[in-house]
Amino acid sequence: MKVPNRIKKVVKRAVKSPNAKPKVYNKELSSQLVGTRFSFGKPNQSVFTNDFTLGEDFKITGYQDDNEYSWNVYQTTLEISDIKGNVTSKFDLSSGNLDLIKGQSTKWDDVKFELIKQSRMIYKFDKAVKDNNEKIKIKATESEYLTEIKNEFRIQNIVFPQSSDEKGHKRELFYRGDEVVSFGNFNIVDGYSDFNTYINSLSLSKWTKYTTANKFFLKLSVKGQFELEVIQNYLTYNDKNIQEKGIESVFEELHQSDVDDVFARNVMNFQSGNSRITNSITRYNFNFDKVTELILPVTTNIKNAMVGFTVIGNAEIHDAGWYTSVSKTNPVDIVINTTTFQKEKYILKNLSNIKEKIIDFENKAKGLNQLGEGHLFINVVDNGRTLDAEHINNEFIRVYGNPNVGGAGGFSRGMIETLNLQKNGEYHPTHVIFMDDDIEVLPESFKRVFALLSLVKEEYKDYFIEGAMLDSLDGITQYEDTGFISRNKDIVYFPVKDRYNQTDLHHVLRNDLEYPVSNEYGAWWYCTVPIKYIHEKSMSLPIFYRGDDIEFSVRNDAKFITLNGLAVWHLPFYTKKSKALENYLVPRNSFIDQSVNGFVSDVNYVEKYIELYKKELRMFNYGAADQVLDALDDYLKGPEYVASLDGIKTLQKEGKKNEKFDTEIPDEIKGNLHTVDEYWPLNPGDMQLFNDTDNGHGLPEIVLNQNDDELENVAIVNQDMLDNPGKQFMRKRVVVYDTYNKGYAIRERSQETYEELETRRKALIEKYNEIGEAVAENYREHAEIFHSQDFWKEHLGINAK
Repeated sequence: MKVPNRIKKVVKRAVKSPNAKPKVYNKELSSQLVGTRFSFGKPNQSVFTNDFTLGEDFKITGYQDDNEYSWNVYQTTLEISDIKGNVTSKFDLSSGNLDLIKGQSTKWDDVKFELIKQSRMIYKFDKAVKDNNEKIKIKATESEYLTEIKNEFRIQNIVFPQSSDEKGHKRELFYRGDEVVSFGNFNIVDGYSDFNTYINSLSLSKWTKYTTANKFFLKLSVKGQFELEVIQNYLTYNDKNIQEKGIESVFEELHQSDVDDVFARNVMNFQSGNSRITNSITRYNFNFDKVTELILPVTTNIKNAMVGFTVIGNAEIHDAGWYTSVSKTNPVDIVINTTTFQKEKYILKNLSNIKEKIIDFENKAKGLNQLGEGHLFINVVDNGRTLDAEHINNEFIRVYGNPNVGGAGGFSRGMIETLNLQKNGEYHPTHVIFMDDDIEVLPESFKRVFALLSLVKEEYKDYFIEGAMLDSLDGITQYEDTGFISRNKDIVYFPVKDRYNQTDLHHVLRNDLEYPVSNEYGAWWYCTVPIKYIHEKSMSLPIFYRGDDIEFSVRNDAKFITLNGLAVWHLPFYTKKSKALENYLVPRNSFIDQSVNGFVSDVNYVEKYIELYKKELRMFNYGAADQVLDALDDYLKGPEYVASLDGIKTLQKEGKKNEKFDTEIPDEIKGNLHTVDEYWPLNPGDMQLFNDTDNGHGLPEIVLNQNDDELENVAIVNQDMLDNPGKQFMRKRVVVYDTYNKGYAIRERSQETYEELETRRKALIEKYNEIGEAVAENYREHAEIFHSQDFWKEHLGINAK
């Protein structure tokens, strides 16, 4: 950056004692600090201001008083002077870290200060003049932007919302500010539009770490009169340890420590949130009376920045994207494997979008639009056999009718057909994307995967690329990008990150961080896998549903790349409540997966799920408790029995044990619904009694809550809370409320049912203690068979090809 002429005029003379070293003006450090805004205060105390700006002409702006009036840099010391020119404080710049600068008062020996960087404005103008209306007009110099990128490659498009849904509550995932009007081939900005967003920002850390890209450019085809700011946003942290060591080092230390892994995960999420957004801004002004190709280089001196831009004024944007310059690209050919069961609404829409936006897209020879030129093939496995295959099939889509063997069978069929494409010489993929049917996905997600794989470094070529799951109801909440299997005996499957609101820039920046965990997995709502992992011995276990993707990740010791903007919209889990899934299928499959792969060696899965059984008993949900016992019972019958089960019929049988909810809510319950989310703890003594007696089962009725005889006195518990000891304690009955579907169920205490279940539990535990090791070994021996293509061909009833 050029130092403004006004800075060059600074008086460099200073009064010195005869033996003092001369004060040498540091032009380089001064130029780096011009326009920087800091928070200013005492360490670990209240901040005086968040608008302490080192302005041009060496004046302090934003905040100014008699003691902090002007500034200058001599050697490696930043000096702050009062209104009379006397130095009042000095700050040490020798560390080279200009994000956190520590200082000392020269007036009071024991007073220390610190400056924490908030933002920096870099000016890219040659001069400013006034017109007759006294409005400032600033013209960008020709040297500040380019008209060509050597060996250009587009890595991300700037995406504008298309559907009415995207233009509504999802809009701020694309841009913030005034409404952008779309005319199909171009978009009109009239006012203020901010593209520092989840979908349209560029992650410098991810693209520089995982790919060969090291130079980046914002390229627009645009006309109009407007101001444009390129903004690098990044986080600065309040924790002193993170300030000194860096977030990556601190997180890795935490990961390698002996603390509980769920606790470590929560600490990482807390510390990423214990931060502020800092930014560096480069501002331009343009006035083009015709569509002009504009290329703005992006500096990459800020390691963990997300780069975006804002447009203020009137601009007609015909094309926009983030580019890099490359010497070579990797060959990339992708197969999408999606499996569906009577979800025509979703699958047909996704196929149509891919065809329209990728396969038949105009100008597909440019950059990542090459994806449509023979680099994409789609296998659709139709478990419901309800799709019109003859109408859908073409040169890049093929539909396969399949028995309803769940996601595990559907994705295994997809793997088989991928291998057939190779064997028959029809298509030779480098990667496979496993994708759910009941999702919404932007075609841009496929383009970004293609771009990333085209440039991925050799050391990361075997990484999986995982797309995040966003809530399709609110449109903006991220539920999970990757998950992990915890060593914690109480929690097994857990998302790596908190639920982030992706319209919040702070959350977007936190989401760009990498949180190290062990036993990481990627769900198959959108997961890209290198072809090396797809072979004749790579199929899923025949477990129908829930856990096949987790088992695949852990079996292959998968490492993951995630990227902001790479996501699908999926119905959140709270809309799919089913104890048949959570209390039967998940425990049964966890027992199997643990036997085959030893997910977490120091966790006793049977003990864990018996605790789940106990929690259901204490809540009087006897059917749900029985489902857990069914899971253990079926597991103990061995691998051949589980493989022989009809998945749908099994779930239907378990579903009959699900409690029934009624939406016609009595007035006595309606009057207390405001208490549904209240959590009532118990004192230690009562908690001990609660656990030891499974909430009073077997105790005399006199100890039970007699007020429960009146419905208006019955405690109401949120269905999502597995237990709420204070509300449940010594009750005769409990009301359970479904906050999503607005229904209720009443659970009644039954000593007789409790004793029947306990008798069954004791018999199953005795059986497990007797044959558990042999059963686990049997599953391990059968795993090689189950993972084989030959087994699945026979299981699916398809002929060898």
